[in-house]
Order: sequence, then structure tokens, then C-alpha cells
Amino acid sequence: MSANAVFTLGILFGIVNGSSRFLWGYLMDKLGFKTLMFIITTIEVTVGSTLYFIVNYEAIFVIEVLLIGACIGGNFVILAPTFKKIFGLQTGPELYGITSISIGIANISGPILTKLMLKERKDYLIAFIIATCLSGIKFIVLLFFNENPYEFKNQ
Repeated sequence: MSANAVFTLGILFGIVNGSSRFLWGYLMDKLGFKTLMFIITTIEVTVGSTLYFIVNYEAIFVIEVLLIGACIGGNFVILAPTFKKIFGLQTGPELYGITSISIGIANISGPILTKLMLKERKDYLIAFIIATCLSGIKFIVLLFFNENPYEFKNQ
């Protein structure tokens, strides 16, 4: 891709990420956390499985990168109310804050690891396989996820 196309994709990524949050918020009210997370995880697994192979097809590549932007927006939108629902108004925001810090650290470490570890073309394939497997694990965890409020025991 040309530098202008990458620049435009960067702008579109932010727009899609931000604007998709309205749609995810609306869908959260209608469908709930678990259903939406299954949808997001399915998109992540699909994109993770195909992105390496479609990188030469610019239009499809752009669509898949923008889908990931929408998924990132969806993750943030549906996590906050779920934390409040499960852990309550007192503990939910605290746990969401800790989770957000962890997500921030993961987002910072991604580019650093990419710069240090991805040297050859096959390294990218390995990275996509690992990321897709992690999304697959997330999918399995979702099968056992319980959305019911957590009952704190007084000690």
C-alpha cells in the first residue's frame, strides 16, 4: 500500500472505531454481552485467519482492518456495563479500571513485540496464528462465561 493509503486507513480506523461504538451500544441493549462477544470473537477469528493471506488484495485488506477497528470499539463498549452488572456499582468500575490498564499495556506491548520479533515474512504468519488461537481460546471461555451477578461473601 502507498503511504497515502496507509494514512487514510489510519484515519478511517479511528472513525470506524469511534462510530461503531454507537452501534455496539445499541446492540448491547438488545442482545446482551455474551451474544455480542461471540459476534466480535467470530470476526476476530475470521480476520485473524485470513488477513495474512489477503494482504495483497488492498480492498479486502482495508475492510478487514476496519472490521478490527469496529471490534476494538465493541470490546470497550460492552465491557463497562457488564462489569457493573456482574460486580455491582461499587466494585465493577474498579475492576473495569484495572482491566483497562491491562488492555493499555497490551496495546503498547503489541507494537514493541512486533518490532522486536517480526523480521521475516513467516514470522507474521506465526503471529497471526498465535493471535487467532488466543481468540479461539476466548471463544471457548465465552461458552462457560456466567453473566449473573457475583455474590460477594462477607469475611
